[in-house]
Amino acid sequence: MFSDYFAINLGDFNQEFFESLDGGRHIVSPTIATEKYYHTVYVEGENAGIVGFIPVEGAPYTGFVQIVLAPAYRGKGLIGKIYDRMIEIHNLKTLYATIDKTNTTSIHAHEKIGFKMLPDAELADLRNQGLLESYEIRMKRNT
Repeated sequence: MFSDYFAINLGDFNQEFFESLDGGRHIVSPTIATEKYYHTVYVEGENAGIVGFIPVEGAPYTGFVQIVLAPAYRGKGLIGKIYDRMIEIHNLKTLYATIDKTNTTSIHAHEKIGFKMLPDAELADLRNQGLLESYEIRMKRNT
């Protein structure tokens, strides 16, 4: 697997690089308060993507993860190693991912690294509360 052979590091968030990524518009742009939870992903020293999380208020060590990779780094099995590095840096215990239902590639990649779909009843409740759009699903992974 590609990720087994290359060094993956997380560095300071790079806004300019983030804005250059196709797909960056699908994730919440970091604010001054949340930027410390976002990182530029480097593979062998090259900009490869952005990863970050939004902390869950009242639930320590829990975050809503977001990731976008440059096209050259997609489909290479990197997200597990990237998330593991972020978990280590921020001592996360529970991760949530909100994904567009039609993005089956992302759903499959998250399942492959241990994310599980929330039960239908929970998804319906989140939608009723206005916390999840009808075109989205939510997945969870405990570390």
